[in-house]
Amino acid sequence: MDKIKVLLVGGLITVEHQGRKIIGKLAELLEATGRFEVSITEEIRNCGPDFFEPYDLIFIDYDGKLFPTEHARRFGEKTESAIYDFVANGKGIVFYHSSVWVDSDWPDEWRKLLGGYCDMGKGCRRCPKDDHFVEVTDPDHPITVGIDKKWMNVFDDLFTQVIVHPEAKMHVLCSIFDDIENYKVPGWPPKHHPVVIPDGKLENLPGVNQYTPVMWTNEYGKGRVFVTTIGHWEALDRFNFLGLLVRGAEWAATGKVTLGKPDRSGDNRLKLFPYY
Repeated sequence: MDKIKVLLVGGLITVEHQGRKIIGKLAELLEATGRFEVSITEEIRNCGPDFFEPYDLIFIDYDGKLFPTEHARRFGEKTESAIYDFVANGKGIVFYHSSVWVDSDWPDEWRKLLGGYCDMGKGCRRCPKDDHFVEVTDPDHPITVGIDKKWMNVFDDLFTQVIVHPEAKMHVLCSIFDDIENYKVPGWPPKHHPVVIPDGKLENLPGVNQYTPVMWTNEYGKGRVFVTTIGHWEALDRFNFLGLLVRGAEWAATGKVTLGKPDRSGDNRLKLFPYY
């Protein structure tokens, strides 16, 4: 079986997301499965179709800024157009963690590609609670088969009030319940992530006390999109997350899933993480 050729895009990533360190860990994880061959780049602005042509999958972990309230730097029309064509013609793309945030000047087509997205200017927010139970919404999808139906993710971000693009073909795989009690803490909202609270009442926050999607797929032309909004460093120590991530990447690239969760049984416990 040929290896899936991945272009892992990093570069400008907000400070808390650990930049090059997490990019390196993502590459290590993908290649540890034996299924992927990863190339890393920190700059894709002004790149055309020829630049992306050798790859089967684009994996984006990019914020376009170093601080949350800064304005994100776009990839530019030439690159964005090439990415649309790359996916629409039958290849795959993964959006990782905070790459789901878009600013007002990012084009509508980028939002359509994501399927669901967050926009600080439209009231999307980060829940102040760090630990969450992730619940599998569709246990029968090839990406989620065999994954625990409910599992704990720790020290991560819940980006909530995800906006679904009206033309998206988005299919939710996993969700987290956005409990209003999580917001009843001193100092929320923080200065670095402002939130408008309608009439000053937490119960008026859009999407509160509802499930918010944290992993989904999207169809774009002939291609496939996999998105995870969770993905802090600690998530990469959670076996359910690892399984979902590598399967999501494989599905986006090929439309099929052959990988399972990391196997820690027997002598595998003596092997280096992540036990593939």
